[in-house]
Amino acid sequence: MKKIILALCFLALPLLSQAQTTEQFFEQATEFLKKNVTEDGKVDYETIKKSPGELIYILSNIQKLDTKFSDKKLAKAFWINVYNLQVIKGVIDVYPITSVEKIPGFFTENNFVVGNQDLTLDDIENIILRDLFFDPAIHFTLSSAANGGAPLLDTAYMPLRIDEQIKQRATFVINSKNYVIVKKEQKVVELPKIFEWYKKDFAVNYFNEIDFINIFLEKKLDSKFTVKTYNFDWSLNQK
Repeated sequence: MKKIILALCFLALPLLSQAQTTEQFFEQATEFLKKNVTEDGKVDYETIKKSPGELIYILSNIQKLDTKFSDKKLAKAFWINVYNLQVIKGVIDVYPITSVEKIPGFFTENNFVVGNQDLTLDDIENIILRDLFFDPAIHFTLSSAANGGAPLLDTAYMPLRIDEQIKQRATFVINSKNYVIVKKEQKVVELPKIFEWYKKDFAVNYFNEIDFINIFLEKKLDSKFTVKTYNFDWSLNQK
């Protein structure tokens, strides 16, 4: 497994030297996302492509940032935002495209620098977010740049509200129209491919995937239903 040295360092002392830098990052990410993402999670890649300076500036400012955060919530919010912004950057680097599925190694080989380290989207998702902050609901905060994935939030995730925002996002996505397809007569529930790709996240600490989504569903499902998954829509989530 790739060794990453930006793991959390839970110290008692506050990191005053980086407080201003991270505060600016969250402010800049908020402003950028509000301008370029619609309420339903579509990204204005065309406009960003024409004027990418703001996004490049935000991401360049965190290349040398000390990521040994003392605050777990700050770290969680930081890495979710970095992931989503890097997804957008990865798209505009090759835009126009119709799907990131057409980009070889988009999630696993597209390297960028954060905290003086070369990382990929896969590193952030699987080594940092999934390993350090095991919470399956985080999956619903991460953009896949695809219409089949969770819609991108049109603002930044913030340290003081991160757990609440994650819960709200999971609730919104899981209750979205046609996200969970229930076939009562066949006693089948169809879920997105993410529940197949990350099955152990949803079915290890919970009895099964239905038990997990019932935490967020407004209309609870019978946990004895058979779980199936439907094909993922990789078309670009563009405005």
